[in-house]
Amino acid sequence: MQTDNLSKRSHSQTASGKSPAQHSIRYLLLVAMNATLAGLVVLFLVYDYQSELEDRLKQQRYSLEDEALTLMPAVLRLRQHGLQEVQQYIDTVCGQMQDSHSPGHHIALRLGQDTIQATAHHRSSPQMLQAMTQASQAPDRRARIGTTEFIVGTYQHEDAMVYVSESLDMVRRSLRGDLLRRFTGFLVLAVVAALVVNLVLVRMVTLPLNRLVRIVREIAHGDFEPRTTWFRSTELDYLGREVHAMAASLKSAQRYRTLQMARAREIQQNLLPQAREIPGLMVDHLFQPADDVGGDFYDIVQLPDGAVLFCVADVAGHGIPAAMTATVLKALLLTATEQFENPVAMLSSINRQYTKIAHPDDFVTMLLVKIDVASGQLIYASAGHETAWLRNSVGETRELISTGLILGVLENTTWTSQTMEIAAGDRLLMVTDGVTENLSPGGDLFGRSRTQAILDRYMDLPVTEAVRTIDHRLSDFRQGTSPHDDITVLLVEVTME
Repeated sequence: MQTDNLSKRSHSQTASGKSPAQHSIRYLLLVAMNATLAGLVVLFLVYDYQSELEDRLKQQRYSLEDEALTLMPAVLRLRQHGLQEVQQYIDTVCGQMQDSHSPGHHIALRLGQDTIQATAHHRSSPQMLQAMTQASQAPDRRARIGTTEFIVGTYQHEDAMVYVSESLDMVRRSLRGDLLRRFTGFLVLAVVAALVVNLVLVRMVTLPLNRLVRIVREIAHGDFEPRTTWFRSTELDYLGREVHAMAASLKSAQRYRTLQMARAREIQQNLLPQAREIPGLMVDHLFQPADDVGGDFYDIVQLPDGAVLFCVADVAGHGIPAAMTATVLKALLLTATEQFENPVAMLSSINRQYTKIAHPDDFVTMLLVKIDVASGQLIYASAGHETAWLRNSVGETRELISTGLILGVLENTTWTSQTMEIAAGDRLLMVTDGVTENLSPGGDLFGRSRTQAILDRYMDLPVTEAVRTIDHRLSDFRQGTSPHDDITVLLVEVTME
């Protein structure tokens, strides 16, 4: 049915959609582990840097205070000889301090009302003295002049105060170097740890999971042979055993389903008419369910008045549900042929009974053709079924189009019938839409024009050979792919014999 075909195409397009980007468990674990490790390392290094900086600044301050303490006795002795002697002394001491070891080293004195600063490194200035005085009063003993930060150590004796300062640049550079070396060590350890964890994950997780995935993929492709496998981890071993049990269960279910479907095929084959001689007619057919069983149905019934009734029906969908509906139609058709001789009356009877028991979405198309060889007449009625063709011996073709609504919609639906004259050599081709909607790999439909062209082209072939040719043409059009819908072909030739 057309609706069913569209549904299948939509499902196919949905199934072919690309899944979002995914990563292996090994990749995710490594990323999570390394990201966590990197975060912890950064936090540790920041904390360590701050803690180490405070410790070094304290040590530096204690060192400067010791230096101030050491300078104080000499300053007091030289003070007695005049401030000039004191100036020369602190210039000499400060000059001996190299910037490479003591950057920003500076000495200042406050002796009573007098102040003295070392001039060896040209750092003497009122701003420097003021900053050193402020630093001596600060809890951390630090002060800043412009962009330069320094720390001050002091020592006081009576009215004498010694100030010794150094820049913090060396302390910070030294600490950053230690931090860089420490970070490099952490990085090396992290790489080694990542390699070890990666190796462990490969052996303990990735390879076992790949085995499981391969087994599950084989099961998904229909290989249900149970596989005994063993894993080192409890979780994967449990999963492997469950997969083994699932494969065994699926194998048992598949065996049972195969037996049941074989029985269903036998039942459906028994519903189809058996080969027999029909006076005045030659008949052959093609029946190919898309699944194990199908929803297409055809029958040939000898009527009480001597005529022959040909029925071709197409149930929406295919598979077991459609096959069950076809079984119901077989019973309803046989009942109708016992009560009525006109195709319209038969359709009305079948529709009334079918509408009472059918699911709201279970629709059926049906074509009934009554051929009376004695009178040379063909009478047909079509409930929304695929077009059929009647071709005479001189090449004229007439279409048997629908004469009313499909079955299962309204209980009191009515149909009309059409009557045609027949003669020896006429051929009637009846199909389901699995023929006209036969799909090529590129998505093209076989179509009605190709179907009719086969009837015209192979008119001279025997009926059986003509049906086999139709089968080959349909298969060639699909290029070896399976049919997406049930296929039924019924070819009748009038012989009048």
